[in-house]
Amino acid sequence: KHPATFMFLLESVLLGAATLIVILGVISIILPRQIHLQREITINAPAEMAYEQLSDLRNWPKWLPGHQIDPSKSLNYAGASIGERYNWTSQRRSIGESVVTIVDAEPPSRLVTNVEFEKADKANSIFVLEETEEGTKLTWHFNQYIGDNPIRKFSSLLIDSTIGEDFEDGLENIKKEVESRYAMTDN
Repeated sequence: KHPATFMFLLESVLLGAATLIVILGVISIILPRQIHLQREITINAPAEMAYEQLSDLRNWPKWLPGHQIDPSKSLNYAGASIGERYNWTSQRRSIGESVVTIVDAEPPSRLVTNVEFEKADKANSIFVLEETEEGTKLTWHFNQYIGDNPIRKFSSLLIDSTIGEDFEDGLENIKKEVESRYAMTDN
């Protein structure tokens, strides 16, 4: 009787696991193939000053999240405006290697960059600046195509909670940089 009970339990577990895999596979089909993350902040300075902070990639280490973690990483810059590139290399796995390239610019209202990560993943960031009564509203859009891999699709559900804070920190850093520079001018 014991071998039959064991076989029944084993078959039940295997059937349950197979059913779970099928259910997760079906769910992954309807999950999006692209990640979109968006954050915004209002900066008490003209859009031109905020745009200047974004469009000069040499400013990025001052505000981009993660750059303060590894001061020993190597940084390189090349080009001017459209085509300007900024890349970094770090021994820390959480930072790794990446390249940012400016691919479109509409001063002082829009800047588009492509981002290439070390695992051949690509994304883009779009920074939109809009003058409002409260100041310059800066919106940071991040888009990344993740394809049909079910594991990547499920992990993308956590992207907002895992790196959303980094984007908020980055925007706060931009705000501090721009507002401190603006305060030093005669307004």
